[in-house]
Amino acid sequence: MQVSRRHHYIPQFLIKNFADEDGLLYLFDKQTGRIAKQRQSPKAIFFEMDRNTVLFNGQPKDHLEALYAALDDKAAADLQTVLLSRKASAEEVVSIVALASSLKWRTPASDPQFGQLKEELSLADLKTEIRPIDQATPVDQNALNQLVASDAIKEAKRILLPLLPLLDEEKLTDIHANWFIHSHSDERFPSLIGDCPLLERPNADYSKLEDFIFPLSSTDTFIYKRKAQKQINSPIFTIQKDLATLHYSARYVACKSKTHLESTVNMYGVLQAQNQVGQLTKFLFDFIA
Repeated sequence: MQVSRRHHYIPQFLIKNFADEDGLLYLFDKQTGRIAKQRQSPKAIFFEMDRNTVLFNGQPKDHLEALYAALDDKAAADLQTVLLSRKASAEEVVSIVALASSLKWRTPASDPQFGQLKEELSLADLKTEIRPIDQATPVDQNALNQLVASDAIKEAKRILLPLLPLLDEEKLTDIHANWFIHSHSDERFPSLIGDCPLLERPNADYSKLEDFIFPLSSTDTFIYKRKAQKQINSPIFTIQKDLATLHYSARYVACKSKTHLESTVNMYGVLQAQNQVGQLTKFLFDFIA
C-alpha cells in the first residue's frame, strides 16, 4: 500500500472556509516578508511532506496521518452543521473543541514544546496504556518497553495530548455554558487563517485549555471565555484577532483578500516597531464581554 506524503497540519476542510469564491487564498510568508504572487489552493498550503510518517520495524508508515484524516472527516461534518445553523449540540461543541485542541499540538508552532513533552510524558500521564487484546496473553515486557520507546508511540502522543482537556468534565461544562460564535459580514475584513490557528490565553499546563478564540471561517469565530456575556465590545476585535493570528503563526498566514492581508502585515510591522506585539492576546480577550 502506498504511503501518503503530503500531510496537512491545517486540515483542508478548514482552509476552504477562508478561501474566496474561486476556492483560493493569498499566502504571506513571515520568513521572507512577502505575499505569494499567485493565489494558492488549500491543497498547496499548510502542509509538510511526510510530517506524520513514522518508521515502524524499519518501514515508513502513515497510520497517524490516516487517523488525522478520520478525525478530520468527523470534525468537517460537525463544523458544517454548526456554521449553517449557528447552533450546536453538546456533541458538536465537543467536536469543535476537540478540533481546536488538536490544532494546538498538530502544527509546526507546537513542535518545540511537543518535542520535549513526547520524551517526558509517559502513556500513563496521557491516560493511556498498551495491553494485549487478549487479556490472557502473557506480556513480553521487553517487547512492550521497546514499543513504548519507539518513535511511532512517541509521535502518537501528539494525538493523545489534545484529548486531555476533553477528560476534564468541569472544563467541558464551563465551555458548554460560555461558548458562542461571533460573526461579522464586512467583506473588507475577512479573517486570516494562520499555521497557529488557536488563539489561547497564556497557558503553561499541557493538560488544560484556557480561554480561546478559534476562527472557523472568513466570517465566523468560535469563542470560549469564562463568565462571558457572549458579546464583543468593539469592532476592533476583528482586526486585533487577525493581528494575533499573524503574530502567533510560525511562518504562514493566508487570507482571501490581498488588501486586508497587506493591511494587517503593515499594521503588525508598526506594532513591532513600537514593541507592542506582546500585548496582542491580552488586549484581544479584553474585547470579549
